[in-house]
Amino acid sequence: MKAWFLVVLLVLSVFCFSAVKTQAYSSLKKPPLLLFNTTIKDAAPSFTGYYSFSAYRPILPNITPENIKIATNVVFNNTGPVPYTTSVQIPKGEFALELLNVSVKEYGGAQYDRPLYVFANGVPLFWGSTQEIANSTAVSDVTLFEKLLQGSVSFEIVLVNYYYAPAGITGVYSVNVSLLLYPGAPPAGLPNEFVPLWVNRFGYSAITLSSLSPSYTQSLELPNGTQRALALVYTEGGGLDEFWYANEPATRSIQLYYNSRLAAVFNPYETVYTGGIDLFYWKPEPSINTLSYHNPYIAELTPLLATGLNATITVSVSNLLAAYEITGVAAFYWTLSGVLLLWVNPSDPLLQAKLMQAQSQFTDSGAIFNPTFSGLVYQEAGHYLLNYTSLLVFESGSELSHVEEEGTFDAHQTLSAVLEVATLDESFSESANDSGLYDAALTYQASYPVRLVYGAFVTPLTNPSVIPYYALFAQNGSLAEGYYVKSEWIYGGYNYTQSVKEKEVALGGFSAELEVINSYGGAVLISLYSNYGSNEKWLSASWITQGREISESFYAKGVSPNVTDLEGYYAFSGLSYNEEVTNHVSHDPASPYIKFEL
Repeated sequence: MKAWFLVVLLVLSVFCFSAVKTQAYSSLKKPPLLLFNTTIKDAAPSFTGYYSFSAYRPILPNITPENIKIATNVVFNNTGPVPYTTSVQIPKGEFALELLNVSVKEYGGAQYDRPLYVFANGVPLFWGSTQEIANSTAVSDVTLFEKLLQGSVSFEIVLVNYYYAPAGITGVYSVNVSLLLYPGAPPAGLPNEFVPLWVNRFGYSAITLSSLSPSYTQSLELPNGTQRALALVYTEGGGLDEFWYANEPATRSIQLYYNSRLAAVFNPYETVYTGGIDLFYWKPEPSINTLSYHNPYIAELTPLLATGLNATITVSVSNLLAAYEITGVAAFYWTLSGVLLLWVNPSDPLLQAKLMQAQSQFTDSGAIFNPTFSGLVYQEAGHYLLNYTSLLVFESGSELSHVEEEGTFDAHQTLSAVLEVATLDESFSESANDSGLYDAALTYQASYPVRLVYGAFVTPLTNPSVIPYYALFAQNGSLAEGYYVKSEWIYGGYNYTQSVKEKEVALGGFSAELEVINSYGGAVLISLYSNYGSNEKWLSASWITQGREISESFYAKGVSPNVTDLEGYYAFSGLSYNEEVTNHVSHDPASPYIKFEL
């Protein structure tokens, strides 16, 4: 591409991020040069429809929902983590499906992709981010929280937005949030109590861990009569760990302990936001899980109720300290949010309990570096296994609860003076079965493979030790990632199975002048010299409820063709739904999605 030749001619002193990384390992005190998260200065899209949308979405029943307005054109400017809080009255009734729609519009200047969360009484319902330009729409299935979303509910909407006026980062976001309630018989076996984890000073569940503070402990008292407990956790890497899978070490595991026993391991997905790696990859099509995560991580904790209802819960993120030791920099951050989902019968107290089997192991090879002819090679692999069985005796009967959880992770990178090739695969499974007083099961199998091929040149135009600084920058490469999950939820006679296969391949490169405004990769595009980016996405999903199967198929290709078209276009977009005798096909990338005026 022309970008390479242009920048090579301009470079008098060229620094490659991989070379800097190699130097870092010899001195152990130099940070790696970063993958940038970039925004466009003075971008003014002409797009009038929905610019970005989530490919994955639940299938809508053929019935008109009740539309509960939670937020209408609420503006987030320099708000940071301060929530917009509103009290909403949820009408009485039974609902077969409950969806949360979040639609966002950006205006008023340049802005970065920003975290966007919605909480109900401090409990996370929606976990996603914004599109940097124009607008977006996304939905989240919140049927699991039906017994929380009753009566008067306090909603907290958090859009972590900041200004940086010297670089023209003054964009604001207008947010609309609605709860859509579809009448019908609700799924059996929904939790009836919700305990938010890690509640911060703003009143919602969120905590940030870092290299200098990689764990957090809290104490909770679960209600007597708790018969079943699941943990749902959301994860988000930030700072130098926004692209954690390209770091060294490149593996991260979120470990949850219940009364000092390793209770669950959560595997983060490699979400890329709309300014990340190459901002033109995502114009107009966002990456997997970007606008709305559709993979909340759930693990059953019921066997560990035998260790007591007065629970000490600790959460930690692996390899944060190791990243600091390798680089000498502590700006590796993770934001976590979570909730305990409880099934409680207060009139049926727990009388006695016995932990009959308790096995847990977590192994990590640690970062292994080997110099080779082709460059520095980094490798790391690990495995974990959890196996718990307990007998819980309640006043009305007993429950036998058994959980097995297993997973592997494997990272490999080749770092040369001109290129980084990074791969990471996370594969994991859980099988949980409860029998006796009630019958329930939760099973899933999942895999998150990612491969990043990335080359970049940076020529500082001003002193890079003084932020902000200006630089000539060129990159080229590709990103291929996948999301493969199959899960099953059984309670009594109710059975729900979900299968999701999603993958994407983004490729291209650009050259530009950047203003780098912080130490962990925030940059503003000042002048664009060359550009081409494309992103192809495939999705196949199916839902089986009581033997009735519904499926979704999606394919789209977004293209950012040159230096003058800064918003790109869909070269193709196709979506189809199938259920028994119904088949709906659309080639309008926005039409099948729930959307509201902004």
